[in-house]
Amino acid sequence: MRHELGELERRYGHSPNDFNRYQLVRHEQRLAQWVPSEQLRASA
Repeated sequence: MRHELGELERRYGHSPNDFNRYQLVRHEQRLAQWVPSEQLRASA
């Protein structure tokens, strides 16, 4: 999931449109449901 997050961040950075932003935010929300916030901050 973290790899996918990195890919979505690169995609949004290259082409910052609403669709890519939506996908990035949605993936971050899904990731936050599965990984405690302390671990997210530690791995970033």
